[in-house]
Amino acid sequence: MGCFINFYGYKGRWAFIDLTSRKVNVVPADFEIYCNYIGGRGVQARLIFEHFRKNAPLKDPLSPENRIIIGTGPMNDSPVPTAGRGSCSFIGTMTRSPKPVEWIENHKLLFGLITHSSCGGYFPNMIKRAGFDHLIIDGKADTPVRILVKEGNVEIIEAEGELFEKVNGKRVVKPASAIIKYLTKKYPGSSTVCLGPAGWNQVSFACLTADFHRNFGRGGAGAVFGSKNLVAITVIGKKKINYFNPEKFKKLWRELDSSVKKHVEDPSWTASFRPQTGTTWWLDRAFNGGYLGKEGGYLPWHNFDEGYFEPSQYSKVSTKAFLEIAGRHKVCSQCRHIMCSRTAEVNHPVYGGKGVRPEFETIALWINCCLVDREAIFYLNRLCNEMGIDTMTFGSVVAGAMELTEKGYLKKFKNAPTFGKAEDMIKILYSIAYQSDDLGRILGAYSDKAISEIKAGINGKVDEIVKCVTTAFGGLGYAGIEPKVFPGMFTAYGTSNRGRGDHTYAWTIQAEEGGLKGTQELAEYVISSQVGKALIDSLGLCDFFTEDITSDLFLSLYHSLTGIEYTKDSFLECGQRIYNLERHINNLQGRDRGYDAFIPPKMTEPLKYGPHKGKRVDSAFYNLILDAYYEKQGWTKNGIVPRTLLKELKIIE
Repeated sequence: MGCFINFYGYKGRWAFIDLTSRKVNVVPADFEIYCNYIGGRGVQARLIFEHFRKNAPLKDPLSPENRIIIGTGPMNDSPVPTAGRGSCSFIGTMTRSPKPVEWIENHKLLFGLITHSSCGGYFPNMIKRAGFDHLIIDGKADTPVRILVKEGNVEIIEAEGELFEKVNGKRVVKPASAIIKYLTKKYPGSSTVCLGPAGWNQVSFACLTADFHRNFGRGGAGAVFGSKNLVAITVIGKKKINYFNPEKFKKLWRELDSSVKKHVEDPSWTASFRPQTGTTWWLDRAFNGGYLGKEGGYLPWHNFDEGYFEPSQYSKVSTKAFLEIAGRHKVCSQCRHIMCSRTAEVNHPVYGGKGVRPEFETIALWINCCLVDREAIFYLNRLCNEMGIDTMTFGSVVAGAMELTEKGYLKKFKNAPTFGKAEDMIKILYSIAYQSDDLGRILGAYSDKAISEIKAGINGKVDEIVKCVTTAFGGLGYAGIEPKVFPGMFTAYGTSNRGRGDHTYAWTIQAEEGGLKGTQELAEYVISSQVGKALIDSLGLCDFFTEDITSDLFLSLYHSLTGIEYTKDSFLECGQRIYNLERHINNLQGRDRGYDAFIPPKMTEPLKYGPHKGKRVDSAFYNLILDAYYEKQGWTKNGIVPRTLLKELKIIE
């Protein structure tokens, strides 16, 4: 691997923004960090580690000491297909368990996990056009502020009164679309990311919204913005990227582009479904085995009790049902061929309007609330964007609340939600976002705090409460694939650096449906996926990028863009370095095997219906996979990255 002093592909500039002192320090990027950590997610993990390594753990993610970074990777704004994903990293507000709990044996305090959130649209590439790779934000402003990044300059500006309104007698930011419209009008041609009312009120799963419907979704970035009195970041610029070898890059990216197009046009590739169905093709695959699937039966229902339900109910929210409301393509910057996102329009007296088609994970986790009203799902998706609430975590939290209502544990709350009722979900969404009543305040907190408060209100029965809460013990919230069916996916859920339940760092479903099994094989597959995804996130590419990023073609293209040369092994080592650094940060925050091995009690109860009847999470088998996983990672049996490995990977000296 060779490093060069000039910045190609990158802008080579970082802006350190101290909200407490209201000072901005623009510095040249550390090129050695780029060589070792690529960009995006990897560089951000390194900058967070350097920020608090001497003072770890960071015990309160809502304190001014929680650094949040928004930025890009080397591929961003290049013509490479899907090179439009941005990165946001911070210590998460949802993934914590900072006080002792009686319902976990040998409970160890957990203070929040390092979280990387990815966002598409136009905002990420506009950061680069404005002249920066990363915006590194520390401290807390004494009054509400916003940040303007324009043509190489950064300003901290008092947030205008027009960005606020009074709701229930409290001053709160306006919905996200109002903030974005105001700032877009003020700065024509710009792009804005902002919090919504939920972030302002520091809801633990508040997100950031960009370009009206794109999100830095999971983990609580909106809450971190709220804790810093930061309302929005607006970016505008026209700076182009420089290429190390422009002619060679032009030749290679066209070759790569042709390969992506070929794969999308091949019906034997799952990418072929995306231009028409987007991610909603997974609905049919998960329910009935459609779209190159097998038998289905793993679309969650009734708070993960089942993976199958009445087909006549499913038909209301199937892949076909969401195709019927889809309009024109509305894709991220630099997306070609894959084209997964579309506008949508619904005609309904209450839920009608124009917006975007919801994604699979959102739909699946609201089906998990027994909601089979397509129009209501569309409407709720739009409301979550306005309020700045992560749709996935909202689905998991509300499904748990619905079961608590069903079992009589929320009797004293007038707005306790019930399964299948859209109006209940809408009411509780507003209650959480505006923290307007007791149940909204409880459900808007991280789950262990919510469990404690519910238990205090009913005087006992904590085990029964925990059984309803799949986000217990610092959980991020499971994704839209029933956790009981695939042991490899449950391992991916359990070992993801950004928290239990995350599906983006490794995805095993096709492989397990194709016959992947056995502790060693499953562990190897999960690790390989996690390393690869760390690289994809750091490059600034989409999860749906179809090509092999370790191929000679891609690595030659990368060299022609940046001037940095890798072999397949040295490139994969960067991914391994990123994943191990994140794990080390999480170790410092209190994470070990106890967190990974925790199985929500709900998941040990077998499915009663469908093709996978009788399946559940087998604790003994899962722990054998964990043994193999830790051994292959080179970690201790307790899930700690040893100092020798940190030195070997040059994470520490």
